[in-house]
Amino acid sequence: MIKLFVGLGNPGNKYENTRHNLGFIVLDEIAESKRLEFKTWSDMADISFYDSDAGKIALLKPATFMNNSGIAVSNFARYYKINPDEIFVFYDDFSIGLGEFRLRLSGSAGGHNGISSIISHMNSQNFPRMKLGIGPLPGFIPAADYVLSNFRGEDKEKIELVKQKALVLFDEINENGLEKAISKIQK
Repeated sequence: MIKLFVGLGNPGNKYENTRHNLGFIVLDEIAESKRLEFKTWSDMADISFYDSDAGKIALLKPATFMNNSGIAVSNFARYYKINPDEIFVFYDDFSIGLGEFRLRLSGSAGGHNGISSIISHMNSQNFPRMKLGIGPLPGFIPAADYVLSNFRGEDKEKIELVKQKALVLFDEINENGLEKAISKIQK
């Protein structure tokens, strides 16, 4: 059972609409659909709790900035005794086209600093995740500049589609379990 859903991004208004914050954007959509509000947890994260039929589920947005996401995730997981395979992470990936996604049960960081931090602090790659496409990466912009750039107006429709897929995935995971949810969403 997934006990913790994490959205990756950077805190603060400056980063609110950037590509690197798509994990936050998706988690905000889920929270809004469930009428949940985020509250500060020990200056490391904003959290909210959702009461599902299977039990209490936490939603977490690290406030430690992307490259240190693992600090907030591991501290929260340790405090609430949550194992890596009970954590689901939403995060951006510029190797996937905008509006597309990939689901994985585990794996390497693939060059993503937020995932690398979680792997390092949790000492495990065994947590499921949804890679949210923000690509393709233009050849003329350095990756660091691109991920911190704002979405454009024409991106809105594709962002809405991926937010809705993530919301359906969240509901499916809570109702039918991770494996069934992934097989249903990837079709």
